[in-house]
Amino acid sequence: MVKRRVTIKDLRRFKFVSDPQISPDGGKVAFVLSTINYKEDRYDRHIWMADTATGKVEQFTHGPNSDTYPRWSPDGSRLLFLSRGREPEKKTQLYVIPLTGGEAMLAAEADEGVSSPAWAPDSKRVLFLSRFWTEGKPESDVKVVKRIKYKLNGVGTFEGRRTHVFTARIGKKPRQLTEAEYDVDHASWSNDGKSIAYITNKEADQDTSRVRDVYVAPAKRGEHRRLTDGDHSISRLSWSPDSKLLAFIGHDQPEELAVDNDLWVMNSDGGEPRNLTESFDRSLGIGVGSDLRVATPRPGPVWSDDGGSIYFVTASTPWSMIYVVGLDGGPVDLVVGGRVIDGFSLSEDGAIAFNAMDATRPAELYILDGKGERRLSKFNDGLLRNLDVVEPEHFTFVNALGRTVDGWAIKPHGHEEGVRYPTILEMHGGPRGVYGDAIFHEFQVLAGEGYGVIYTNPRGSAGYEEEYAQAVMRHYGEVDHEDFMDFTDEALKRFDWIDVDRLGLTGGSYGGYTTNWIITQTDRFRAAVTFRSICNWVSKFGVSDMGYYQPESISGCKTYWGDEIEEQLRHSPIRYVHQVKTPCLIIHSEDDLRCPMEQGEQWFTALKLNGVDTELIRFPDETHELSRSGKPKHREERLQHQVRWFNKYLKETGE
Repeated sequence: MVKRRVTIKDLRRFKFVSDPQISPDGGKVAFVLSTINYKEDRYDRHIWMADTATGKVEQFTHGPNSDTYPRWSPDGSRLLFLSRGREPEKKTQLYVIPLTGGEAMLAAEADEGVSSPAWAPDSKRVLFLSRFWTEGKPESDVKVVKRIKYKLNGVGTFEGRRTHVFTARIGKKPRQLTEAEYDVDHASWSNDGKSIAYITNKEADQDTSRVRDVYVAPAKRGEHRRLTDGDHSISRLSWSPDSKLLAFIGHDQPEELAVDNDLWVMNSDGGEPRNLTESFDRSLGIGVGSDLRVATPRPGPVWSDDGGSIYFVTASTPWSMIYVVGLDGGPVDLVVGGRVIDGFSLSEDGAIAFNAMDATRPAELYILDGKGERRLSKFNDGLLRNLDVVEPEHFTFVNALGRTVDGWAIKPHGHEEGVRYPTILEMHGGPRGVYGDAIFHEFQVLAGEGYGVIYTNPRGSAGYEEEYAQAVMRHYGEVDHEDFMDFTDEALKRFDWIDVDRLGLTGGSYGGYTTNWIITQTDRFRAAVTFRSICNWVSKFGVSDMGYYQPESISGCKTYWGDEIEEQLRHSPIRYVHQVKTPCLIIHSEDDLRCPMEQGEQWFTALKLNGVDTELIRFPDETHELSRSGKPKHREERLQHQVRWFNKYLKETGE
């Protein structure tokens, strides 16, 4: 059977497996299956169940609502999950359903919605996070902003509200455990049921500090104790099975940039944390990029049932893999490798459920137990049998530092020997993003349209040692630009099918910044498409949800004013826009709070005034995540504009 090329419309045909949660006894795996409902322009999300013995996979929750985040009760009898749409006028709420099935019951609700739920060990109580009006909900719709941290991309503004921990008995009114002017990032119930640990910063500089501390509070009432001393940046934590230890992911250099996250343990009553992964030269909790996935919540540190070791998942290019380390901090051992793993969970007997993808297949569900490793789901097999998903060719080259770096090349669909093809340089965001052995619909669409695609991990990327990620810090637009040019030269030497006279480039977020930057420095590329980009670091700092965090990472300067404003502008494409000759299409989301709309507007206006061929495509009601989780029809239209622009300038016919 002749396979056809991948098209833009194939996006609506893929299915997405996420958040695998194995039951305590290892007999079942609950997971989320997301599909695209093109007619309604939305994603349908339901919980499915896989039987690990028989391999049978079936839908567990139904209806027009969106069901996510399944979590097993410790006794294995019920499933906790988040749902939106069961009560259309309310935000996401918390439900519970028996394993035997039947009607889901409201477990807990909050006016501002529920997130990050977890069971108590007695299988009767739960905890969750929710925003709370600290001074009462105002009657007016006028927003009074007192904090610098009051908005977040994909969330919107949350002035006057703080994220706190709540506990509840199933079906009863929740009780607020934390309060006052701070935000809780994560919380975990001890396995003896007596205590709850949570991560926060309660200091006056909390909005601009990377410091996060661990606090422990009695599950009922009592004094909250800080266990760490303000010298760590912490993201996730979990209790040992005997509740005597806490494990957390973080680092002890909160004032430094791009520091690797490690796995630490400490006594649950306090003491000095110990770094278990000091010799493991990768940052924990890093994933590999893809635009064909639904995000899986990162599991953080996962304890073995005997409490003797801790599992985690992170990227080591080109994969994201599951590792384990003992409490003595000995060698870090690979458990499941050779693919891009999004998330995993562990049963009491050590079976591991995980979802994983590769460069030609979206994530499916897998199990590793006493019978070995096997795939449990085949949701995309039927579609993939008909598609020519071009497998990327992985290669390495040596950059200017003498460091061996990964690169990939995708040949055009229907490639013929002796023919030269227009080729697109793709650039990831971050800058601590990672390209690897993961599928990209966008890359395959371009290949299907007759383009080659090349991509690499320049200095600043994660998935390598800490020094590599830190190399771009204080040097935006310098070492990364050098690496992209060297990589392009290397690809031209290796692949005679690349047409040197028909090169394009594209990228999003930080990749949009590098797109803008590169066309101010060279005209070797005949066309550019820049997504959710940055052109002016000075104007971005006051309008982005994280711009005020960034000054030192850009240039080394600590502010955006005084004499330092010129240095920040020196790293901004807008300063060199008069040098641009490359036609540039600008695609931006109007509700992007990470790289706000004004960045796209500035770049468009500046290019227009300098006589550069350009268009500005504005997507309403979309955020920074348009290409990955935007409305399906918008995601397809985004690709249509990208292909149209490249066809205009890189195809000989201009078709």
